[in-house]
Amino acid sequence: MEHTTTTDTDALLADVDALIEQAAETDARVDALLDAWQPQNTTSALRRLQRTARHTARLSALVERQQAALAAQLDAMER
Repeated sequence: MEHTTTTDTDALLADVDALIEQAAETDARVDALLDAWQPQNTTSALRRLQRTARHTARLSALVERQQAALAAQLDAMER
């Protein structure tokens, strides 16, 4: 049976690291935008926070899928 090479695993790890870094950069950008933004009213501010929360949830789900793919690949290597 052919096994995944270290290079393939390294590439997948690099992809996961890049996604985590992108998520952190996006979170920082959103935080900066929210800090600079002066809400006209509470309802508007809450809607923006809800959108930010949904965006963060999508990014988290993406990172989790990538981590699961990495775990599956590592499991396959151990067989």
